[in-house]
Amino acid sequence: MDTIHLFEGNQTDRMYSANELPELGHDVAGVNSFPLFKWIDQHMKNRVEQRVHKRFLISEDAFALIRPGASDQIRVTDRSMGEIACAVYRSKPVKFGRIKNISMGGLSFRYIAGEERSSQSLVLDILLADCGFYLESLMVKTIGDFEIDPDFSDSPIQMRQYHVQFEKMTPGQIWNLKYLIQNYSRIR
Repeated sequence: MDTIHLFEGNQTDRMYSANELPELGHDVAGVNSFPLFKWIDQHMKNRVEQRVHKRFLISEDAFALIRPGASDQIRVTDRSMGEIACAVYRSKPVKFGRIKNISMGGLSFRYIAGEERSSQSLVLDILLADCGFYLESLMVKTIGDFEIDPDFSDSPIQMRQYHVQFEKMTPGQIWNLKYLIQNYSRIR
């Protein structure tokens, strides 16, 4: 006698055939007795939505940079855009790009891929140069870093998207992050 394994759930086309199979002399077993489906089911249960915080879109002029923690912080108050750009360059960022979305738990940003230049401990800074907002030295954990399909197939520029989770924030950093989200973002 053959054993036929069926998916459980709302799949009516398979359910009708399951009712007919015992009449044909076949043993019908559910998904729970098949090891591969048990493994898949267990791992899918573990992949439940993990976001705790609401995501927000932020001003197009919001940038994130990953830089060595030992480098000097960037001064943005009473500086021109050119002076701020030079200060960002002098900080020797490992990654620098426009923020895609942000939450109280982390953010994602897009950057142009290049070579990694630092083996030092790294920190993340958030910069809105047009209004003088600067949140420095956030400790982060990398959640993902993947290549983005180019908008133009002939483009030699490789774009990547970097996702981070904030860690060990000070009360001042939390307050500044809340201020940023409340004043310069909109719901995603």
